[in-house]
Amino acid sequence: MESLCLPPAEWAETQFRQCQLGDRRRNRRLISFAAAVAIDPGATTPVQTRTWSSCKGAYRFMDCADVHFGALVEPHCRETREKVSTTGRSLVIHDTTEISLTHLHRPLEGLGLTGSGLRQGFHLHTALKIDAATQEVHGLAGQILFCRQRKPRRPDGKRETVEQSLKRPRESEVWRNLIAQVGAAPAGERLVHVCDRGADNYEVYAQAALLGTGWIIRAAQLRRKIRPVPKEGVADSSTTPLETWLSQACFVAGYEVEVVAKAQRPARTATVELRWARIEMPRRSPMSAWAKAQAPSAIRMSAVEVVERRPPKGAAPLRWVLLTSEDVGTADEARQVATDYARRPLIEDYHKALKSGCHVEERQYQSASRLERITAVLCVTAVRLLTIRNLSRTEPDRPAERAAPREWIEMLRRYTAIHFPKARLDGWTIDEFTRRLAMLGGFLGRKGDGLPGWITLSRGATKLLHLLEGRALARDDCG
Repeated sequence: MESLCLPPAEWAETQFRQCQLGDRRRNRRLISFAAAVAIDPGATTPVQTRTWSSCKGAYRFMDCADVHFGALVEPHCRETREKVSTTGRSLVIHDTTEISLTHLHRPLEGLGLTGSGLRQGFHLHTALKIDAATQEVHGLAGQILFCRQRKPRRPDGKRETVEQSLKRPRESEVWRNLIAQVGAAPAGERLVHVCDRGADNYEVYAQAALLGTGWIIRAAQLRRKIRPVPKEGVADSSTTPLETWLSQACFVAGYEVEVVAKAQRPARTATVELRWARIEMPRRSPMSAWAKAQAPSAIRMSAVEVVERRPPKGAAPLRWVLLTSEDVGTADEARQVATDYARRPLIEDYHKALKSGCHVEERQYQSASRLERITAVLCVTAVRLLTIRNLSRTEPDRPAERAAPREWIEMLRRYTAIHFPKARLDGWTIDEFTRRLAMLGGFLGRKGDGLPGWITLSRGATKLLHLLEGRALARDDCG
């Protein structure tokens, strides 16, 4: 958290000093380039580096074989994993996003399919670690960049069978692989992985259980056969569809959950009902070689169903079926599971910071290796942007000086004093700072406008950095 207040050069030093790239000159080049990126994350490399010699040095750096995505991101992830939450419990939120490079007019070797298969780019799978109680962003706990390929077909033109697909690498394995990359929790901390329906896979549950970490995963396969947790001394091998078993439990009403805004769906507070049950999920066939060798024959967990009975007119009712390692036996414990899962939109905010704040999809590089390396630097930079914005929502009364560089605050105050003479200038909180920053980028700040978005924040930050550069030039000219 302290690194937020550092100037870009010092921030880059703290984030990338542990990278080992095979040559000290490369390490220095990385830190200087990351500092330039932090000053103006959304700009192109020539704008960020300012001079041809610096730009050429950045290009040579990104062409080096020893510089790759993992080497640039892993030190930050390792430091994040070693942080222990003050409350002793952290959530690791997972999600995958497309980095679609639609502006590339010719195919580039090393890129994969995006969209419906007509575009090219990368897929980025991210694990974001936050404090379960305060929502403080710790950073990236792990990240995997991969390329989607077309599903293979058999020689006769038919699609491969399930048994055949289990014998080759599958895209769905990225969830299990990233949990393995995050690893076990540090001493004194409890880790809980929070995932969407893409992670509803027996191998994912098995990997988390083997590492001793928890999970909250939204179920996609509601007709999957499960069995009740056997009572002591009573063996029960009968199986029941998950949805049928949950329907036998009673609902508990009166819980509210925040629903974030999405396309064609405004944000709202939903009143939901909860029900829960203890279940045992048996391993089923066919299975992969990894599951045969390491996955247990059955995994015990809890199922929590969250249902909205009276949605607003025209809105689809909220319904989550959550499978969790947490031992749920009371309404408060079920409510905690639902609350933890409701934190998942924060990972979507991170991806918006990467795309709208850092403009990762607008990079003009003409090689996949350069695109991969600039993406790695921007992935770490986006954490800083997300943390500042998240603080304005979770701790809006925190003093701005404890979350943003002092020179940014001073310049924004000067601009505000000129253009908004009646505005309060002293004692800004982080909420006031982010609103004033967004107003530089076109945010109107009316009562009904809600919170600033990434586009206005990005525009405001760019304009603020131009103001800071102009002040520095004026000082040089005037002595």
